[in-house]
Amino acid sequence: MHILFFIDTWGLIGGTERHAAVVVPALLERGHRVTVLCRENQDPDFVQRPQGAAEASLEILEMPEVAGLEMWKPSVRDLHRQLRRLKPDVAFLSASRNVDAMECLADVMPVVRYVHDHTLFCPSHNKYREDGELCSDPMGLVCLERYWTKGGCVCFKQDRHYNRLLQPLREMQLKLRELEVAKRCAKVLTNSHYMRKELLQVGFLPERTDVLYYFTQSNTPAQPAGPLPDETEAFLAQTGVPLVFTPARLTLPDKGVDYLLTAFHYLGRPFKAVIAGSGPDEDWLRQKARDEGVADSVHFTSWLGSTGIEALYERCDFVVCPSIWNEPFGLVGIEAMAHQKPIVAFRVGGIPEWLEDGVNGYLCERKDPVGMMRAIEKLLDDDGERRAMGQRGHELMHERFPRQAHVDRLETILADAAG
Repeated sequence: MHILFFIDTWGLIGGTERHAAVVVPALLERGHRVTVLCRENQDPDFVQRPQGAAEASLEILEMPEVAGLEMWKPSVRDLHRQLRRLKPDVAFLSASRNVDAMECLADVMPVVRYVHDHTLFCPSHNKYREDGELCSDPMGLVCLERYWTKGGCVCFKQDRHYNRLLQPLREMQLKLRELEVAKRCAKVLTNSHYMRKELLQVGFLPERTDVLYYFTQSNTPAQPAGPLPDETEAFLAQTGVPLVFTPARLTLPDKGVDYLLTAFHYLGRPFKAVIAGSGPDEDWLRQKARDEGVADSVHFTSWLGSTGIEALYERCDFVVCPSIWNEPFGLVGIEAMAHQKPIVAFRVGGIPEWLEDGVNGYLCERKDPVGMMRAIEKLLDDDGERRAMGQRGHELMHERFPRQAHVDRLETILADAAG
């Protein structure tokens, strides 16, 4: 097959790109030809051609015009010409928000789309309301009503549009058009049953919608550990108490690191924790750690590359994922399981699909820092239970989220779509 792989950025940025870095070489290894269409090619050597793959089997087509939500008409015509030249059998749409580009693909060939998050069916991008509560409404008039009468949601609100009164209507029009284009796909895949329910709620057909779980290469030679900053090493050298690790983007309110700091405040025993990540709320969270009286026990690394994250997975005793929004999946979970580490998390979104309460960690009720504190306390106190839960999680990861099964199934779905 000739597969067009459509992704916004070609290069290592986050989970979507890590997925591409495994799937594309696997498809090449199986003899398929892959053309990557991207807005920006940050790294021509992002993936290595596997041994035996022909030199011409991978082509990177960089088109800055596919940035943003729409394209100029000449750019649309140029993309049509490129697609007619390439003649792919099928397109795999991994990540892009450009509605015109998506429509071009749907006009020319069968498309399989992977929905990684809520962006497709939520103008606020994360199904999270401004008042801190989860949104269960399907996208539509209710979004505009909330915008004009209650100020909107976290990423779809009046103060983001200044005085442009028609801007929310234009954004909603584009979102609804994107949704209709997505419904033309031969197959729409997503990463959890929670996300599939969200897709069905906005009108996707059950027979065209399916779950294809993520996998991870964490704790393998493909994703090695590396050195840590000197400050982090110095912190880890302090005291012999168990180490709690949280990799998280430092944004509020979705990632819930503020609830984690409150849970630490309630702990009545020594602990040490590393929070790895950066974001606009980092300074506020550092101050909250001081206000809660836990600053000496909590170390913020700021941004850390994948090798540093791997090193912390190796050296921690367990992992906490404090997200309070509906995480579509939560890749941190299976990464921790790959390292045989138990996890504590809130019961939100797709997290219960990999975290079984009392089996490979503990689930807490959303926004309950006392419940989270008690779960952390249990794991701090019981080394044997930590090891047993970590081992059960490792077995569950291999059973439910294997890389080979993911690639096999994706290949079959692409072939069926290509006809």
